[in-house]
Amino acid sequence: MKEVLWCYMYIKEKTLGVNYKEAYKLWRDRYPVTRMNIDAKTLFNQKNYILKAKRIPTIEIDEIKESVRLKVGDDTEDYTNGVKSCKMEIKRYRAPEKRRR
Repeated sequence: MKEVLWCYMYIKEKTLGVNYKEAYKLWRDRYPVTRMNIDAKTLFNQKNYILKAKRIPTIEIDEIKESVRLKVGDDTEDYTNGVKSCKMEIKRYRAPEKRRR
């Protein structure tokens, strides 16, 4: 059950949205021989059941979220090291001047 939540939370953090098909692909990559008859929609329903029926305590859900944040942080660490500012220089468009005769 925890693995299902971990995969959904990882995809949610990584893409800033829930894509149940991507979460299923990640889950299937991590557990290729587990429950071979399950598809993406069924896995999504299982995640919803786990959360709504409170099958996992809130403390463990918080631990899963923290684990996901650390994993996402490790994946993106190389891109943020040494960056002091993320301001972009914005140049305004200026229409070309018409020539006078």
